[in-house]
Amino acid sequence: MAFSQTVSATVFNTDRLVTTAARRCRLNSAQLTAEHWDIARNNLYLTLSDLANRGIPLWCITKIIMPLYEGVGDLTLPLGVVDVLNQNLRVLQEVTGTNTDTATSRTVEFSSAAHVSTAGVKWNATSVPIALERSDDGVTWTTVQSETPQAVTGEWSWYDLQSVVDALYFRVRATSGTLAFSDIYLGNNPNETPMARLNRDQYSALPDKTFKNNRPLQFWFDRTVRYPVMHLWPIPNATAESYQVVAWVHRQIMDVGTLTQEVEVPQRWYEAIVCQLARKMAREIAEVNPAVIPLLDNDAATALAYAQAEERDNSPMTIIPNISAYTR
Repeated sequence: MAFSQTVSATVFNTDRLVTTAARRCRLNSAQLTAEHWDIARNNLYLTLSDLANRGIPLWCITKIIMPLYEGVGDLTLPLGVVDVLNQNLRVLQEVTGTNTDTATSRTVEFSSAAHVSTAGVKWNATSVPIALERSDDGVTWTTVQSETPQAVTGEWSWYDLQSVVDALYFRVRATSGTLAFSDIYLGNNPNETPMARLNRDQYSALPDKTFKNNRPLQFWFDRTVRYPVMHLWPIPNATAESYQVVAWVHRQIMDVGTLTQEVEVPQRWYEAIVCQLARKMAREIAEVNPAVIPLLDNDAATALAYAQAEERDNSPMTIIPNISAYTR
């Protein structure tokens, strides 16, 4: 028996998703006008956006590293963040050596082989693309990873290295432009402390919201429009500028792109997305027979239930009952 010998190799792009949903509405691709395509794309965007209200899609959990600045108690999170799930204050052990600077790089030679797990650059001009590299002889370099920071003068860019290997040399190199920095921090042996989440009442009841300390370990998460904010307490002092807040956040699904691009959902969700889109298109496209709407609603509810039931990571769970209130 012959099989394809491929798994998940079929490309299900936006065009294919929309035309499949249209056929569920009893429309063929030849009947789709420019207005119909506009309706489909708008409703696909709304469908994907609404998933943020229906739990936490596992593929939309993202780790972000946020810098701290002296006297700045508000951390503005990236666009599209829905909620903060886990958050830690991280303190690094600095790795130092002999620095050699050029217009495009800083090379650090260690006294003995050492590893770098996190690198930070504080810019004194607009950031440029960089490469993080290691070497055992200062001649032959291995690129650990390349990054494209989005920072301006006075801001930090922090990166966790995907590969942590001992080496005698470490280099931060601009792959284009000039490496204009005021400080470069290399660290390892991170120590992370969970941060406590406050509600609005608890935060508003703090007597001195401007109190400074090197370990801000509490915050109120303010879910404002577009850019949510973590209001830290205490406010970071100068020492905290070498620390970071490491957060695992729930973000929105990526925007709908061109018709040839794929929608950012895993294969197990394709049926649910097609069904949800079909039921919404049927309500806005005049050519669709209203009699099919109840059928589409039923299909959509069933497919969504199946997809949500499988949205789990199968990790073990420990339940520790607290019976102290009933015992002595």
